[in-house]
Formats: sequence, C-alpha cells, structure tokens
Amino acid sequence: MANIRTFIAVEIPPSIQAVAERQIEHLCRAGAEFRWVDPKKLHLTLRFLGNIRDTEVPELCQVVQQAVSSMEAIMVSVQGLGAFPNLTHPKVIWMGMGEGKAELQQLQRQVSVGLQKMGFPIESTEFRPHLTLGRIAGNNRMNDEVVEWIERHHDTEFGGFEIDQVIVFSSFLDKDGTTHTPMATIELDG
Repeated sequence: MANIRTFIAVEIPPSIQAVAERQIEHLCRAGAEFRWVDPKKLHLTLRFLGNIRDTEVPELCQVVQQAVSSMEAIMVSVQGLGAFPNLTHPKVIWMGMGEGKAELQQLQRQVSVGLQKMGFPIESTEFRPHLTLGRIAGNNRMNDEVVEWIERHHDTEFGGFEIDQVIVFSSFLDKDGTTHTPMATIELDG
C-alpha cells in the first residue's frame, strides 16, 4: 500500500497565470526574496489532505463528487495582493478573490463536510480563497518597496474566470520541484 500526497483544488486559466507571473516579476524587481510558485502550476487549493493511502483515492473522488454535484459553476474575480499572516512578518504572498468569494467558501465547506465521512476533521480556521504566489523561509522581512507594491495593489482587480470543475490532485516532489497530477476531474453540474 502506497501513500499519495493529495489535495483538492481548482485550476487557474492561462490569463490569470500571466497576471500572476507579472506580479511575481514586479515583486522580484522590488527585492522580495521568496520561493516563487511557477505560474503554470498555480491553483486555488480548496483542501490539502496530505498523505492518503492509494486505496482511499476512489472513495475520496466519490466523496468530492457527491459534495459538489449540486453546485453550479462560479464566476470569480482575482482581486488584491496580500500576505499571510501580515505584511510585517509575511510567510506567504498571495492574490485574493473578490467576486465569487462567498460561493468559493461554500464550495470549500461542502467539500470539507463531505471529507468528514472519511475521517478528515473540519478545519478550525476560516477558508480564505487565494492564489499563493510565493513563500518565505525564516524570519525575513519585506523591504519598503515590496510592502508599498502590495499595499498599492491591495484592491486591484486582476481579471476573472469561471470555475466549473474541481480536481483531486496528487503531488510528487522530485529533483525538478513539485509535480501535480490530476487523479479525478469533477464537474460542477448544479
């Protein structure tokens, strides 16, 4: 029996990947020292599950299918830059969600409730839909130019897209980084 590193997410269209790439380029020029996400691998994570047994994958896919089958496609806008936990001590730089945020939170809740059937606990923190652009290691601080760029784009609208499917991904770490492979694509049919 093998374990598979697994997460449930929404893929991001090339138009938003291009916007993310431009933001990363600006942040790099401003002096932000992060480990940047490859924009072509950008996704909106609904739930990270960690390692699950390969024998659980069919049940997981069925649970996600049941959880989202009644939901309709969601129009979302990508809006704003920010940092978790905050700009003073950032660990993650992200692009946020504007329009469709409440519907995305409902989608994530339904997935999480479905996952309870498999023994996954409901997460204690509120789901904040976002696209991770980069992660920082250690206690590095951001310089004033980076903070200014993020604050200037706190409410900037970067474009939108339709979410009409959820994907169960496997994630493998190798010498070239992380590879994400879809194990199931589940349509929002509502």
